[in-house]
Amino acid sequence: MRPPVLAALAMLLAACGPDFELQSEIRRVRVLAIQTEPAELVLDPNGSTLPGPVTFNALAVSADERPVTVSYSLCRFSTNPYDGRCPGENGVPLPDGVLSLQDPTVQAVLTEVLQGNNPGGGTPDPNDPALAEALAEGIPLFIGYEATDGSGTPEGYERGVRTVTLRSASVPNRNPVVSDILWEGAPLAGPLPLFREVTFQPVLAEGSAEVYETEEGPRTEQVFYSWFATGDGEVKEFRSLEPVDDEPGDPTSKYETSSEPQRVTFWVVARDGRGGVGWLSRTVDVGP
Repeated sequence: MRPPVLAALAMLLAACGPDFELQSEIRRVRVLAIQTEPAELVLDPNGSTLPGPVTFNALAVSADERPVTVSYSLCRFSTNPYDGRCPGENGVPLPDGVLSLQDPTVQAVLTEVLQGNNPGGGTPDPNDPALAEALAEGIPLFIGYEATDGSGTPEGYERGVRTVTLRSASVPNRNPVVSDILWEGAPLAGPLPLFREVTFQPVLAEGSAEVYETEEGPRTEQVFYSWFATGDGEVKEFRSLEPVDDEPGDPTSKYETSSEPQRVTFWVVARDGRGGVGWLSRTVDVGP
């Protein structure tokens, strides 16, 4: 006979199983990715002017296709960005999702960031070797966001924190571009067969996997993917990875379609591991 504690645990897991939300599922408002354009805030070591503005664009979705609004704030350096107060009292609002170095409040936060990475304290000295090294490696800036579909329900709201890199470089990183999703070697258009496992393959635009310099020499970005879908089917591989240089990988993802006809939206998000983000969506029918 099964011990009472184990029996109760089994019943609890059985009750919760069908409602467990997979990472790939869209059952509520979700921010699947936030892209910055350009991909990082770059200070040109040989330049004499401030970099231009950085614009934030969220891949924010909902299960019922209700429009989602996203607002952003630059989190203050002297606080914990994950304490739930950015956006809020510990954040500097970024109107229209734009971080501009012409904004005095943004300048104040960046000054705090540079001071925090300047061992000597006081006014940040760009000639200080330690600060120069930190900028060459990249200093994270924390961006708080709020996403809502206006419904006022817990499922219609999400907040969180993402990062953008402040870096000293003459060649900035660029966002990868996903140009297509293939099914059986052709662009995904549907209809997909019912209750069948199918395989999708993302297609990167030329130049999306960039070559960059490291202490060990030049390396090529190894782009990885996250897969999402609405509907009743199941994404079998939430993550996939491009092979590059001597690193193995398989960019494809398997998906099991539903047993009933429905219209499904798929998203694939590409990340280059250096702050660059891109995505593509396709909406297709499953079944006749």
